[in-house]
Amino acid sequence: MMETLLQDLRYGLRMLRKSPGFTAVAVITLALGIGANTAIFSVVNAVLIRPLPYPNANRLVMIWEKRLPDGEQQNPTSPATFLNWQEHATVFEQTAAYFNWTKILTGGAAPERLNVQEVSPNFFSVLGVNAALGRTLLASEDSMDGANDVVVLSFELWQRRFGSDPRIVGRNIVLDGKPQTVVGVMPRGFQFFVKHGSFGQEQPNAWLPLTFSEKDPSFHGRYLEAVGLLRPGVTLPQAQSAMTSLAMSLEVQDPQSMKNWTVNLVPLRTQLVGAIEPALRILLGAVGLVLLIACANVATLLLTRSKARGHEIAIRVALGARPWLVIRQVLTESFLLAAMGAAAGLLLARWSASALLALAPKGLVPLEGAQVDLRVLAFTAGIAVVTGLLFGVVPAVHAARARPNDELKEGGRGGSEGVRSGRTRNSFVVAEIALALVLLAGSGLLIRSFSRLMAVDPGFQSKGILTARVELPSSKYKEDAKISEFYAQLLERVRQLPGVRSASADAYLPFTGDIAATGVEVEGRPPLSAAEQPEVDVAVVEPHFFETLGIPLLSGRSFTDREAREVTHTVVISQSMAKKLWPNEDPVGKRVTIHMKDVDVPSQVIGVVGDVKHAGLDAGVAATAYWPHPELAYNFMTLVIRTDGDPLALAPEVRQAVWSLDKDQPVADIRSMEDLLWVSLAKARFSTVVLGMFAGMALLLAITGIYGVVSYSVAERTREIGIRVALGAQRSDVLRMVLRQGLILAAFGVGIGVAAALVATRLMTSLLFGTSASDPATFATVAGLLIAVALSACCVPASRAMKVDPMVALRDE
Repeated sequence: MMETLLQDLRYGLRMLRKSPGFTAVAVITLALGIGANTAIFSVVNAVLIRPLPYPNANRLVMIWEKRLPDGEQQNPTSPATFLNWQEHATVFEQTAAYFNWTKILTGGAAPERLNVQEVSPNFFSVLGVNAALGRTLLASEDSMDGANDVVVLSFELWQRRFGSDPRIVGRNIVLDGKPQTVVGVMPRGFQFFVKHGSFGQEQPNAWLPLTFSEKDPSFHGRYLEAVGLLRPGVTLPQAQSAMTSLAMSLEVQDPQSMKNWTVNLVPLRTQLVGAIEPALRILLGAVGLVLLIACANVATLLLTRSKARGHEIAIRVALGARPWLVIRQVLTESFLLAAMGAAAGLLLARWSASALLALAPKGLVPLEGAQVDLRVLAFTAGIAVVTGLLFGVVPAVHAARARPNDELKEGGRGGSEGVRSGRTRNSFVVAEIALALVLLAGSGLLIRSFSRLMAVDPGFQSKGILTARVELPSSKYKEDAKISEFYAQLLERVRQLPGVRSASADAYLPFTGDIAATGVEVEGRPPLSAAEQPEVDVAVVEPHFFETLGIPLLSGRSFTDREAREVTHTVVISQSMAKKLWPNEDPVGKRVTIHMKDVDVPSQVIGVVGDVKHAGLDAGVAATAYWPHPELAYNFMTLVIRTDGDPLALAPEVRQAVWSLDKDQPVADIRSMEDLLWVSLAKARFSTVVLGMFAGMALLLAITGIYGVVSYSVAERTREIGIRVALGAQRSDVLRMVLRQGLILAAFGVGIGVAAALVATRLMTSLLFGTSASDPATFATVAGLLIAVALSACCVPASRAMKVDPMVALRDE
């Protein structure tokens, strides 16, 4: 048996070597299909299949609050609610909370802003991860008496900033001017970061104990994120039901804070990959279609080749070869082609993964884990076997069913195409065109969707804006007045820089992350509980903010320089907030209480500005209140600077302006506003570009297929065409005959493809913006493009047919 197999392999290799052109085309075609599938599968494997790096990851869930009836599905929770969950939620072994923040690391090298997580001490226990060096946090380190001045470092920070010093445990580092004792270093690659509502945040560099007190005014404020470890045997529906019941009981106990709030549980993997999972599944389906088109192309080539080998196969059958022996030999050659295509495809997949990494925005898809491991190798091997069957079975069966007498007669006539083989080839081409149309329709919908997304007005003018984040250490800047004075002086210096037209600052810049939100009460109306109050976003800005960003002032006035240094109890509101609180009224002069401080004092509305799409171009607008900075003196602000030239060219001068006031103050996240806007489009752009590439590949393969079939048909019908011309047929008649053949194939393919695309594109609804999954304009454009391209592919063989010399054709016969 093995000897027979080896004999078939040797014979197959000899036959492939005898046709190097055919072999090269087939291998390249298969390499494109298999390589694209392997590359995308390596990403899918890393994101959707490979186990998460936490023990019992399948029992980890994110615990969110949700405001009824139709509020955001994933809202942070408050310390008060979290403590209730810890005490009463019986479906969890443990629950932990955390809060993403930033600290300034000083000492040694230049000051550096670190992303940190303040976490409850059992955070690492919930995840089931221990420190690589030292220890994690202790239960006693959640106190507020100074016993919590400890920090755990990430492996990457320890390696980069401290040179992998094994004596780091026990040393002090300075964060925000406060000494913190390093008690541990986490393992290499450890991370836990849920990017909730943020484009710009990054993985944490360090972990600090999370503390809170019932006396803290933010005790009922919703800013914590929570993760829970389900008890063994508890299913997600059971846990969801139990937590919903707990939320109802908490509402009875504390209606002031909990009325109309419930709980939403999300499995950790769904939370981490939910945003990109639909796009990856669409791309995996797309490359599957590319592989099918490649298989159809190679099957067409094999059918054509089997026709050329008709005499050989006929003689073998006439001499007594059994049909199954013919099938085995043809399938052996198919598997050899598939194996060579898979080998080339693996090389292409490695290059493709690098290209995907270059195309994908940082942090959108964890492509760093997309490696060609054993699972990917097994996938490639499996896809090679399936591919060999897909494109090899039909030609093999077709060759085995050949009748020696018929084949020899067909060959003797010198090129009259066998009806059966011609129909099979045509069917493959129709299938290629149909599959290509499905991909082109999907790509066209994404392009149309992306163009509409790009046309959305964000509510401000992004061109020429430089942004830079400045965060003052709370240990050094304790008084609100000192913080406000620092930013006022800094902006005065920045405005004097050459090329600066205007400058301001905002605590929560659009497209950079979350924004504070709270309940509000309108003066003169009946008081409402905290849970019943209308909710608005709260931005804290410096004077000239609206002018700098180009946000239109609709009525009233904006903030003055006086409001940059004094608490004036004034507020500017967005158009949506005006409509929400004062429909059909002029809000200027009205007073509203914004519940954000220890002592709430009503603020007078002095102006109304246009709405801004804070969360992204595809998000709605939220009612927003703008306070002047002294009203709520955050120690962190993002500078916004409108320039006359290239914004980034001003970055060194901005740093110097900051350092002239405080030499230990780092300046972070220096980038243009246009770049932030572009990053917000990352998911849509990535899906559009990658699917467009696959659609282009499918179109190229379909063109190759229809060109090959029509070209072969012309070659086979050379004698017929010569006779037609000799009997008086015009060249234009020959042209129409050839083009008609291509047009008929294209029309059948387009018709089937449109029907299939109308079903397939419904799966893309979540990826589309302002575009229907059955958009008529897109389908008409794609169908017209395919027919035009198909006719263009027929032009070369048609031109060749028109030049057939009847005397030469008949003499050759």
